Amino acid sequence: MARSPRSRGRRGGAGHAGGRGAAGRLVRSSFLEEASEAVQPVHGQGFFYVGYGYIAYYIVFDYVDPLGYYDTIMRDERLYEEEVNKLYYGMQELVDREEVRVNGERVRPKVAMVDIGFRGRRDRVFIVFALRFRAPVRSGRNVYENRYDVEPIEYSYEAYWIFPPGSRIEEVDMGTGSESWDIVGGNVLAIYGRRGGTTGGYEKIVFTMP
Repeated sequence: MARSPRSRGRRGGAGHAGGRGAAGRLVRSSFLEEASEAVQPVHGQGFFYVGYGYIAYYIVFDYVDPLGYYDTIMRDERLYEEEVNKLYYGMQELVDREEVRVNGERVRPKVAMVDIGFRGRRDRVFIVFALRFRAPVRSGRNVYENRYDVEPIEYSYEAYWIFPPGSRIEEVDMGTGSESWDIVGGNVLAIYGRRGGTTGGYEKIVFTMP
């Protein structure tokens, strides 16, 4: 599962903050930079849906935002738009570095949407990325593969692959990392990454479509 762009040091709209006069801009920019640095990812979830000719998925990241970075930018339309754009391009950059293949054909996930919200409190933030791509998924046997960098797992996450009724997962290979997985009902795959482990750098799912 792709990691959060913010966990790689990508910052928000601090450098573009507005304000009234040079002093106002300086103070606001300084606060936003400090608040952005304090934002920490704490959990991630991915939901993958497989159909004929495509794969669509969305990834949800949860953050602790102790200084109110997102509360501040979501009160300013321009800062909000700048943040969404940075998150959009940051995630697209991450998935562009992955080598994703379906039945041997290179496919290219594209970010379709970014959304930001709060989980009941202003210091509990979630960010949703919706992605999709065309893929040569066909009736019978299919092979999904993804190669990416091996990295330490900084926060726990789960990823769920949901295949259509009548399909079946035949084989799963998550590389040499510490992630675990389970097949539920023959056609739902749950993958678990726990903080302190490492990613495997490789995913392979062999599945049969009806």
